[in-house]
Amino acid sequence: MARKKKSQGKPDYRMAWFLAVLGAIAFGFGAWGAYNGWLTLKWPRAEAEIVDTKLTQHERETRDVQRPDRWATFDVHYLYRIGGKTYLGGGIEPYAFNMQNSAGARKMADTFPVGAKAPVAYNPQDPAEAYLMPGPSSFSLLLLAIGGVFFLVALLARRMIRVGPGEDEEDGDKIAPAKPVVLDPKIADYYRKPEGKTS
Repeated sequence: MARKKKSQGKPDYRMAWFLAVLGAIAFGFGAWGAYNGWLTLKWPRAEAEIVDTKLTQHERETRDVQRPDRWATFDVHYLYRIGGKTYLGGGIEPYAFNMQNSAGARKMADTFPVGAKAPVAYNPQDPAEAYLMPGPSSFSLLLLAIGGVFFLVALLARRMIRVGPGEDEEDGDKIAPAKPVVLDPKIADYYRKPEGKTS
C-alpha cells in the first residue's frame, strides 16, 4: 500500500541534539584520558615492590534481598627507587577517573599480592607519579565506546525526526461500496405474492 509523508511543521531536533551533546562529552573525556594514558606507555620503567594491598567488597541494598548489588575495588601501594630516592606509589591505571571494573579489581588483587615485584611506569618529569598498568585505562576506552554509541543514536533520531511518520493514502483507507444483491428470478417469483391477496 502506498505511503506518503505526513505533513508537519518544523522538525524538533532537541532530543537528537541532547543525545549528541551527551555523546560529545563522553567521547571527549574518553579521548582525553585514552590519549594521556597512551603517553604513559613511553615512560621509563622501574622495579617496584608491593607493600600493601586492599580488596574492598562493597554491597548496596536492593529490593531483591537475596541478590544485593555487590562490587569490589582494589587499592595498592608499592615502593620503587629512582636516582637513589625511594618513592611510595599507589597509581594503578592512568586517567581512570577513579573508576574500576569489579572483575578487574579481583584480578589485580591476585596479580599483585604483597611482596611481589612488578615494573611500574613513572613520569620522568615527576618520578612520584607512577602506574602499575600504563596505557589507556579501561574506563577511558569505555567512555569512547559510550560516546560513539550516543552519536549513532543521535544521528538515527535526527533522521527519524526529519523524515517523520508516514500515513496511508486516503484512497487506501476508503471501504469499497458493497455490490447490490441480485436474486435468482425463479426464487424471486416463488416469494412474490399475487396482488390483492393477504396471508
